[in-house]
Amino acid sequence: MAFGLGGGEASAATLKPLAAESAWNSEPIFATAPPGDPRLFVVERGTTQGGAAIRVLKDGILQPTPFLSIPNVNVSSERGLLSMAFAPDYETSGRFYVFWIANGPDALDPGGVVGDIRIVEFRRSQANPDVAQPASARLVLKQPHSAGNHNGGWMGFGPDGYLYLTIGDNAARNNGQSLLNLFGKVIRIDPSDPDGSGPLTATIPADNPFVSTPGARREIFTLGLRNPFRASFAPDGNLVVADVGESSWEEVNVGNLTGRNMGWPACEGPCGPPDTRFTDPFFSYSHANGCAIIGGYVVRDPDLTGLTGRYIYGDACRGGLRTLNLSVAGGGPADPGIGIGGGEGLRSFGEDSFGCVYVLTNRNAYRIAAGAEASADCPYPADTLINTVINTGPTGTITTNQATFTFAGSPTTDTARIQCRINSEPFTDCSSPKTFTGLPDGSHTVNFRAEDAAGNQDQTPATRTFTVDTTIYKARIGRVKVSGPAQASKARNTTYRILVSNSGNIDATGVKLQVKGMGVEAKRGVGKIAAGKSKSVKLELKFRKPGKVKLTFKVTSSNAGGKSARKTIRVRK
Repeated sequence: MAFGLGGGEASAATLKPLAAESAWNSEPIFATAPPGDPRLFVVERGTTQGGAAIRVLKDGILQPTPFLSIPNVNVSSERGLLSMAFAPDYETSGRFYVFWIANGPDALDPGGVVGDIRIVEFRRSQANPDVAQPASARLVLKQPHSAGNHNGGWMGFGPDGYLYLTIGDNAARNNGQSLLNLFGKVIRIDPSDPDGSGPLTATIPADNPFVSTPGARREIFTLGLRNPFRASFAPDGNLVVADVGESSWEEVNVGNLTGRNMGWPACEGPCGPPDTRFTDPFFSYSHANGCAIIGGYVVRDPDLTGLTGRYIYGDACRGGLRTLNLSVAGGGPADPGIGIGGGEGLRSFGEDSFGCVYVLTNRNAYRIAAGAEASADCPYPADTLINTVINTGPTGTITTNQATFTFAGSPTTDTARIQCRINSEPFTDCSSPKTFTGLPDGSHTVNFRAEDAAGNQDQTPATRTFTVDTTIYKARIGRVKVSGPAQASKARNTTYRILVSNSGNIDATGVKLQVKGMGVEAKRGVGKIAAGKSKSVKLELKFRKPGKVKLTFKVTSSNAGGKSARKTIRVRK
């Protein structure tokens, strides 16, 4: 269902510039921070001369020396240096990842061409944490992309520790529905270099939804998107993807999007009539209210009364920002009364490690602050906050009724206890590892909340959402069919064939056949029956007495249950 803009009480929030407009080398287009780090890192899109940079705000001051300068960036159309993401273990590993569009070949990729989407790993300088090591660049993923627009451009680590990124459909509508390419998709990978061999090395998570689909790109997490320029993870762990529409509708897609098909190009906005192949957006609005959605974040800043807990986003064709409540049907759209100045164009949103939210335009970067008297710097120092991190545990779909997680508070030295819960039950004390058992089929959400010795709790508990489906991988004896004569002669062998089928999607093992009736008894091992296949068993039976004999052909197995068939035989003298 689609909704127009609703009413809503305007907040007292205001936009506080982070620096003078002249301090930026090119337009700010993304902002983020490492876990638990009080600094803010702002991505500058780049210039026509081919250079782009990542800048650091430290103690509220924009540092003159870039954290990292990146040459060979193409900024034509919608291209540029578009986003970055810090590894969850950045504090110790120094690893971070950058998403940009290349301007052609260079030393990093001598075979590259203009338009290549690059995901590149860098490392922080060991000598100075405010600068990176350009020489540490390692090409993790390259996707040739001929169109100047529909690049996608967002990247971020999920609650499961994997790297998610979005790529647009390359301005070719049908790409979104193809599993043979990465266009119009959300991608999910482990970008670390497991074998140390260097370029284009990453690991595909074993539970990615299409890892077993013949011919499919195994990196794909969600398909059927047009141009998912911006996305984020909500505090409850749900992925929120804002997808730019074509001529009619803009979308916000929310939830566990594992393997979901969002419908493009068959549907733009909600499908009409409904189509069970596709997942309708959580919220959509028509082009009477905008032209190109720019996704944002669920506000965690506790000072932003009226905005805290709501998803803030905007549109490239309107100066006013908008909010949604992602926990209620329809989103309860509201106008927060915040807008960018005339002559400025909205480019993106950002979020730091402590929940402050930022607005980025073609001219400047701003913090959404509680009022005119608030400072531009996020007011939450690192030493007063405690965070919770999920280290391991399932995501996506699992096929068992239990799930085990490991977790920790950060900083660990300040953590006094951790509490956990599942599916909104009350929090209780727990320790790592924690196993939740007896889980029914369906979606489940777990939360872990650290607390320090002073009683300060993590205000945004670590969250993981996963699905239990014990029906996915099952073997099942589906059919037992007996073929052979309905009449037989006493004391002579009569041949029967028994066809046993496995209607499940994994192999049936330990399959056995037993026949009984009126003095007749026989057993035969059938063995393994492949998923979706049948096996024929030949059996010789000898009847001792004349008359009507009722036989039961009973099939049993180790993992697929059992089934019986009956046949009546008239035995002659």
